[in-house]
Amino acid sequence: MTRIHWHKKTKDAKGQQKLKRRAMLNLAAHSFSTVGYKQTSMDDIAAALAVTKPALYYYAKNKEDILMQCARISLERVELCFTSAQEVQGNGLDRIRVFFRVYANMVVSEFGSALMREARRNLTGENQKNLRQTLIHGQNFLESIIAEGIKDGSIRDCDSKRLAHVLFSAFNQMPIWYNPKGPLNPESIADEMLELIIHGVGAKNT
Repeated sequence: MTRIHWHKKTKDAKGQQKLKRRAMLNLAAHSFSTVGYKQTSMDDIAAALAVTKPALYYYAKNKEDILMQCARISLERVELCFTSAQEVQGNGLDRIRVFFRVYANMVVSEFGSALMREARRNLTGENQKNLRQTLIHGQNFLESIIAEGIKDGSIRDCDSKRLAHVLFSAFNQMPIWYNPKGPLNPESIADEMLELIIHGVGAKNT
């Protein structure tokens, strides 16, 4: 992730506010995804940005609000996954492949990790409710693509809800084990994972 510096100057006040908010969120997403939400304090974020803690409250009500703002950025990127899949001129399976290639990149980013590993476990009240509704929307979207694939014959007849759960469960674990310095990029890993899920692990002659 490209670091944005809180103290960098811009030409206008609105641009300055936007830059400072993004600097705060970038730093928070990094800390949430590497150290953990509960292990990160507002004091830690302020110290890393070299600002006073009261300065942060201009951009967020509290630490959970920062986490929710990080989650919103991730969810906006999930929308890009939906758009990419919808634009594919192909069958249902083709759309699933494109969706998860884009999704894999999102989920291993610091914002994606903050969403999958921290926001889902630590948001409360209305924040948790809103997040859950958005995730259900994503689940429904994937189920609809699977249903298209079953209808066009690119996916064998199966329970679309269960397959969607399997796919999301597999990819949502990527932030735990993905190594950005490893030999494969997220898209290649997505292709490999889909190959295993689609064709299984049994040898062809078994």
